Amino acid sequence: MKRFLLLLLFCLPAWGAQAQSALPALDLAALHPLAKQVFLPVFGLYLLCSFVLSAVTLVLNYLLKRQIIAAGVSESVVERLLPSPQDEQNKVVKWVALLLSSGAGLSVCAWFGPLGLHSVIILLFSTALGFLAYYLFLRRQTK
Repeated sequence: MKRFLLLLLFCLPAWGAQAQSALPALDLAALHPLAKQVFLPVFGLYLLCSFVLSAVTLVLNYLLKRQIIAAGVSESVVERLLPSPQDEQNKVVKWVALLLSSGAGLSVCAWFGPLGLHSVIILLFSTALGFLAYYLFLRRQTK
């Protein structure tokens, strides 16, 4: 019963949104300043927060590993508890693949005229290709 009420609660705004008129035409000239004022600061904040979180994680893992070794636990147990350097390398490869594919997508968008819906499709497709390359890299690495 509780799930049904929650589902109904989440569906009501969508039902109310259908009652509104059709969507207005997308104005790309108005979208560009919005992207500069909203999306770029949010993206920069996300990158900053993820960097700080990664740095804190590395320091805490180092301190935990030091305390475990000082407690006299065997090294094999320590290696199983903490992430391996291979995991960190895989994260780096993932970010490189993602950034390279996004850069290639932005380059293709710059070559093909004004920004529009096709630019979003090109960026999504290039990002998907980056994730596919990362997946193939991981698959090849496990063999």
